[in-house]
Amino acid sequence: MEKEQRHRKPSDEMQRAAYEYNEKKYKYDAFISYRHVEPDQSAAKQVHQMIETFKPPKEFYEDGKKPTFRVFRDREELAARDLGASIEEALETSRYLIVICSKRTPLSDWCQKEIETFKSLHGDERIIPVLIEGEPDESFPQALKELKRGDNESLQDVLAADIRPDEVLQSDFSGYENLQNNNISKLKELTKKSLNILKTEKYRIMATILGCSFGDLKQRDKERKNKLILTVSSMAGTVFLIFGLFMAIAYQKAEIARQEAVQSNTGILLKTAKDFLREGDYIKAVLVAKEAMNPIKKDMKYYDSLKAEEFSIFNNTIYHSGASTLTNISTKNKFTFMAISEDEKYVAYGLNNNDTAIASVQNGEVIKRFTGHTQQVKFADFSKDGKYLASSSFDNTCIIYDIESGKEVAKLEIEGVPMLTKFSKDNTKLYYATILNSDTCFYVYDTATWQKQGGFVINGQVQYADINSDGSEVLVTLADNTEDQLTRRSLKDGNIIDTIPRIKGINLEQNEFDKPYKAASYSADGKNIILLTEGEIMKISLEDKTEIFRQDMYITPNDTKVLTESENGEKIAIKSSTQVYILDGNSGEVTDEIYFPELNMKYFAYNYNTNTVVGFGENGNYSVWKDKIIVENNLSYGGGVPIEFFYLKDGSKILTNSHESQTIKIIDLKSRILAEPIYARIMANSDNSSHMLLFDGNGFVLSDDDGKTSKKINPDEPTTYGIMSNPKYNRISNDGRYYAYIGMTKDALSDAKPVLKLYDVQNDVNNQVVINTTSSPFVFSNDSKQILLLDSVDGLKIYDTQNLELIKNYSDIKYESGVVKLLINSQILVVNRFSGIASVYNLDTDEHITDIPGEVVNIQNVDGEIKLRGIQNNTAFYWSNKDGLSTHEMDEACAQTALSFNDINLYNENTDILMMIRNNETDRKCYVVDFSTGRLKMTLSPAVKDYNVNGHISPDGKQIAIDQNYYVNYDKDSAKSTYYIVSTVYKLLNEDEISNEIDGIIAGRKLSDEEKVQIGIIAK
Repeated sequence: MEKEQRHRKPSDEMQRAAYEYNEKKYKYDAFISYRHVEPDQSAAKQVHQMIETFKPPKEFYEDGKKPTFRVFRDREELAARDLGASIEEALETSRYLIVICSKRTPLSDWCQKEIETFKSLHGDERIIPVLIEGEPDESFPQALKELKRGDNESLQDVLAADIRPDEVLQSDFSGYENLQNNNISKLKELTKKSLNILKTEKYRIMATILGCSFGDLKQRDKERKNKLILTVSSMAGTVFLIFGLFMAIAYQKAEIARQEAVQSNTGILLKTAKDFLREGDYIKAVLVAKEAMNPIKKDMKYYDSLKAEEFSIFNNTIYHSGASTLTNISTKNKFTFMAISEDEKYVAYGLNNNDTAIASVQNGEVIKRFTGHTQQVKFADFSKDGKYLASSSFDNTCIIYDIESGKEVAKLEIEGVPMLTKFSKDNTKLYYATILNSDTCFYVYDTATWQKQGGFVINGQVQYADINSDGSEVLVTLADNTEDQLTRRSLKDGNIIDTIPRIKGINLEQNEFDKPYKAASYSADGKNIILLTEGEIMKISLEDKTEIFRQDMYITPNDTKVLTESENGEKIAIKSSTQVYILDGNSGEVTDEIYFPELNMKYFAYNYNTNTVVGFGENGNYSVWKDKIIVENNLSYGGGVPIEFFYLKDGSKILTNSHESQTIKIIDLKSRILAEPIYARIMANSDNSSHMLLFDGNGFVLSDDDGKTSKKINPDEPTTYGIMSNPKYNRISNDGRYYAYIGMTKDALSDAKPVLKLYDVQNDVNNQVVINTTSSPFVFSNDSKQILLLDSVDGLKIYDTQNLELIKNYSDIKYESGVVKLLINSQILVVNRFSGIASVYNLDTDEHITDIPGEVVNIQNVDGEIKLRGIQNNTAFYWSNKDGLSTHEMDEACAQTALSFNDINLYNENTDILMMIRNNETDRKCYVVDFSTGRLKMTLSPAVKDYNVNGHISPDGKQIAIDQNYYVNYDKDSAKSTYYIVSTVYKLLNEDEISNEIDGIIAGRKLSDEEKVQIGIIAK
């Protein structure tokens, strides 16, 4: 660092440097570019504070006033995209660009763009790299490597400041990213050291900004500080010192009190965020959590616990299954229907008593609000080009708004209750319908002049109306079962183009009668008509009225919205009673039949692109069917039954509208962290999690890659054990060669004896040994060569896995009745007893070491020190034979689901996560917890009720799996049952990945001032 950048001035030119600095003013002295990871963000924050509080030499003062330094610091790492106007303006008005460089900086497209933009605005000379990790060639983004300075200058010469601690310079340093994932305390230690180095290196940064010499600036600052100390010392003396000490103590107490109040308020807001989570408004929960954490600094007492709570909220937002409410849009309007823009980016609806609003489909943020009506808005519609919004109200007006400007373009006075508001596909017409004095009135308006082009009145109530694609005619279904119940009419004047004859039927008295139509619509291709009665669905040709197909289909009399058709007309989905049938649009053949057994289905939505049906029950709950499998069952919708649905074409979201709760909900169907599901039940895991035993409905399969692939195995009676509600005694050896379970001999019932059955996967051989009881717990040794079985009569027995010969017997190690679990590591055996006591034994010395209250979930036996991790109720504990017992409380949310004897607890050493699966009779929950802090990372809600839920953690701790769904479809014709079994797999993200996912979910949305007032963040 001896060589200085060539634009620095020698010390005798300090006055000249001050003149050049003050000659041209900038809004910001520096723009700091950095990644939103540690220690990059701490370094950026410290540099920011250092610049703004720096006291320059007197030469830089103007009229006796110290210059005010301002810094622009981009606080959050954003996804790569075009620079926003505010960022680009900040770069343009900044004197220098400071880049915090670590090995992860070149991965940031955003940092790269900021450097490129600054270079294009100011050239190469005013960029200040600050190195915190690695060498310049591996930590500089490409744009920095291309800086044009002197011909002989290297990347090292370009470097302005180096704040790398000695340990970071070592060749065996693992990198900050590794520390962030595995050793947070070490990361904090090195960050602190780096910031201490910055106390000296700041002069290099400030010398560059001020255009003076590093040595001169450092000497001047030292002289200034010494002079200040001498002046204060000589003037104040002992009295001032005492007073200063008093004030310092008072200030310290006041600051502690202030920080306590700030942290307390943050805690309250985080609880409010959790309330939003429970209400199903995940985006609002995230926004409140972020707002709550804004004033919290890293040096505050409760920073770690508050940050953990924030990330718990983030995790709950990210880690949902394939269907979950993302956010709620409050309409405060009990009559409004929603409209979706052609590009599916925006939803329009009536808001409050007389407004119309547009919100983002991505995050629910209200983007625009239009006024002008005097009563509630019922319908809204976007023009297909996205230019206009039509809004119809009970005040007998339809207002046309220019969406971009928000101005009123036209106001149409139309009497009656609005029943239809719709733009034509070519944007040249607006179709409108009302009910007035029991009559139905149709109108057509020219969108160029907003003058009426046509219209007509139908005497009587219209039950259903559908306009064809070119807007020339309307298909009208009357409520009355008359001869002209179904007609095609000209939209211009209402003249009848064609009358569709009713279908003949035979009643119970065997008399012929005319069936009334429930609904009729033009097919998607515009060439046919689809007709519905209470007993069938028909498709007839418009050209020659020939019947293309007819399918018997019972339609519940009071059901509405029972049919939907794909855009190309190839598929039709229709609700019949509580089932949905998928028909071939050309032949009428039933290709799929969907029934949700736990859902009294009232409405449904169908997406033909993803072949997904979402059914909504009368209680508001919903289920999801996809490609012949129910992937989500009986999920809670909450807040009234929705009556209107819009399914995005890409299948990612459904928008639902409930008049009862006056809320539009955005349901997210595409989880960001779901991996490919496992179509099987998790029966058992090896102790090291390298192998999984699965039941796929037909038999057992074994997987050694976390369920991605598997191979069939052939133990005795696999199906019998696979469908047991509680197959608690299943074990897989760590090498995946052996599967063991408790069964019975195949003798006559009166002579059958309990046996330990062992299946050799490698040789496809079954073996067994007679034991005393079917409730004997057992476990494989770490090396898979032995199997240990705890017998209530004979005590602990150790068998050789090759031939099941008895090797050793510990008669003193026995168990009482009830559920008992065994763990073993390097001859240390733990018996988790039914009584809630964990007994620890050393099998080498035949010693009973201790008894600990609770359940042990992990054993480590290293160099003679035995370390145990475990839980007791909602308390985590550590125990070692050197340090004894220590405990800490788990997150209180984990105590909301009752414990049971069938609970399963899985622990992973690599990531220190604990997976607690609650299997009580009324509720199934899975809590994934950071064991060392007790903080909840996520909560999962399996839908399985037929058997105890099991789980799996991958050996590296980066994926978890859990039993999710199960149902049986019985085919009467074949008298066979088909099992549909699904286990869900989740990717576990690190903090950086979680932050990026959250940024993608909220998509730039911020809390409005109105929302802040409602929540209590700011005063009105």
